[in-house]
Amino acid sequence: MNDTPESCGLCGRPFDRRHLTKHHCLPREKGGDQDDVELLCSQCHSMIHATYTNETLAKLYPTLDQLRAAPELSAFLHWVRKQPPSRRKRNAPRKRKL
Repeated sequence: MNDTPESCGLCGRPFDRRHLTKHHCLPREKGGDQDDVELLCSQCHSMIHATYTNETLAKLYPTLDQLRAAPELSAFLHWVRKQPPSRRKRNAPRKRKL
């Protein structure tokens, strides 16, 4: 198993590779493939999918740069960047996905 430190593609916090998950920036059901995969920490990954439907991700946020600029994630990203990588807080489900 590879324990080389890598950064979450969204928040930039350092993690061992085994603690990063694969996020399809362009969802597979919308035509995405292995070229559209980025590594994210589980907290960022779950927040993305708690906030957006796959249709919204495909139409409005198919890249990490676009997700970083998303207004719905700005408060979360500001908060999570200050958290230690060891913090494993579960994200509360959103009332309505965008």
